Amino acid sequence: MNTIKIISILILLFVFGSLHAQESEPMQLSLAQACEYAKQNNTNVQNAQIDVEIARKKVWETTAIGLPQINGSVEYQNFLDIPTTLLPDFISPSVYGVLLQEGLITPAQMPSSESQQFFPAKFGTQHNASYGVTLSQLIFSGQYIVGLQAARVFSMVSQQSLQKNEIDVVASVTETYCLVLSLQENKNSLDSNLASFQKLLFETEALYKEGFVEEINVDQLTLNVSSLQNGVNSIARSIEAAKMLLAFQMGMPVSQKLELTDDLESIVSTIDLEQILSEDYDPAQSIDYQIMETQVRLMELDMKREKTAYLPTLAGFFSYSEKAMRDEFNFFDGDQDWFPTTLVGFQLEIPLWSSGSRHSKVQQAKLKVQKSENTRDMVGESLKLQYTQARIEYLNAVDTYVTEKENMLLSKKILDKTIIKYREGITGSTELTQIQMQYQTAQANYFAAMFRVISAKTKLNKLLVN
Repeated sequence: MNTIKIISILILLFVFGSLHAQESEPMQLSLAQACEYAKQNNTNVQNAQIDVEIARKKVWETTAIGLPQINGSVEYQNFLDIPTTLLPDFISPSVYGVLLQEGLITPAQMPSSESQQFFPAKFGTQHNASYGVTLSQLIFSGQYIVGLQAARVFSMVSQQSLQKNEIDVVASVTETYCLVLSLQENKNSLDSNLASFQKLLFETEALYKEGFVEEINVDQLTLNVSSLQNGVNSIARSIEAAKMLLAFQMGMPVSQKLELTDDLESIVSTIDLEQILSEDYDPAQSIDYQIMETQVRLMELDMKREKTAYLPTLAGFFSYSEKAMRDEFNFFDGDQDWFPTTLVGFQLEIPLWSSGSRHSKVQQAKLKVQKSENTRDMVGESLKLQYTQARIEYLNAVDTYVTEKENMLLSKKILDKTIIKYREGITGSTELTQIQMQYQTAQANYFAAMFRVISAKTKLNKLLVN
């Protein structure tokens, strides 16, 4: 029995250990996979998707206004005190009239009209109940027709907002993804330099012990190794922070470990410079301009809605109800009567005079249309300016990338020759340190240039994507 318990515990520990190992494994992502994941899981995109669904429901809500509306009602009243009404005393004059005709009284004995009295009377029954159903149908309403058109355009706005959010998220994820790659490339280069100088320090220390080099050479290389080690540690922390930012932008927990499978060189190599330079820019391709176009349409529909206030509104209705009145609560007695009422009719509302209110609203709507058109045109010119600036920035980034790549290769060549000279005793540690720092700077500039190329291309994509 004890053996079975031990085996069971070992199995559970193995299962939990396997699950923990699976959870701690990093998620491998290419740039395309990261962008696709973000479009599905980013919070802003998800909220925009919810807004699209809300807009669809809003369209149906507006549509349902013009469809048949059916309402039912049930009512019960219990008059604990039946309402009392005062009626004129029409009985006494009749009695006195008969007495006068029979000669039983004289005209002088007839009561005067000022002395006429009232007597109380109760009408109705204590228990009253009714039930009914009412059907109404909007037959014609200009504001309803325009409102339905506006609801559909509003749905289009939510779709465009979703598209804009997706474009923004893809741009942000692309930049952060490439930032991580740039930092990783820089770290790999620093690791390689660190390993090289650690080996060189080991060799120099051995030569110093034999008396072939001075102590200053050992000290200088020690400083180089310490500086490189600090650089490696610092950039490693930057990589972790950038990966957390990437996870946040994608819509996953920031604690999720990530492993990026693309590299900067392959991403840069996919950029077609000639195609970009040959493209003609049309602001209408931009989602920002399209959103402004839709806003203009909404303002035009609002003006149209104000104009329809001059039109009549026609509606039809049908009502059926039954009512019962009892002195006792016996409404479920099938032998008692219920009295039906059936009603059918139409209602036509014709606007006649509003003292200029409707005209003022129409004029305000026209001004709003002009304002939205001015804003749309301004956005169009702004997008042209942004495209020109982004295009120049991209071309400059490409030129810088080509130059920095050549500089990095040249500085690597110089560093390799300087290390050989140092080992042969031709050059000193000070010159080697300067050349090493030069190469390290060239590498950093090269990776930064690659990142700027991708960042500039991302800005162009945001303006060109439709």
